Amino acid sequence: MADRICEQAPAKVIGTHYLTRWYVIPRNRLFNVYLHHVEGNDPDENLHDHPWLFNGSLVLRGEIFEQLRSRSRTLQTGSLTFRMGRSPHRLLLRSNDSLTLFITGPKVRRWGFYTDAGWVDSKQYLRADGDGRTVRTDFETVE
Repeated sequence: MADRICEQAPAKVIGTHYLTRWYVIPRNRLFNVYLHHVEGNDPDENLHDHPWLFNGSLVLRGEIFEQLRSRSRTLQTGSLTFRMGRSPHRLLLRSNDSLTLFITGPKVRRWGFYTDAGWVDSKQYLRADGDGRTVRTDFETVE
């Protein structure tokens, strides 16, 4: 199934050799399922959260190291993980690439990054003229 989906035009491409996304089911307000082909680490060193009430990943291929606030874990092929949207984390590849089934609940908030100075909205943190990976240095914190 994943191979068939990857043959289609992606719904979103973020950066060069970072993340490509396809919709597995039609996008909707309540529940979404995406196929993510990840080719690079999350940008920057700061943890980020998500805008959805909850999200989860099933690793179909590859190995991902997940940094959390107080611990870390390795997500290998077959690993299933769920987290609340406000759970800060950062993903680092431990393989050449990774293919994941990414599941989300409804969008309930904005998402952002946790810096030494506090939480920063993604629109302030990432450069508007960038590729979705380029980080600004002149951002302002919200919290």
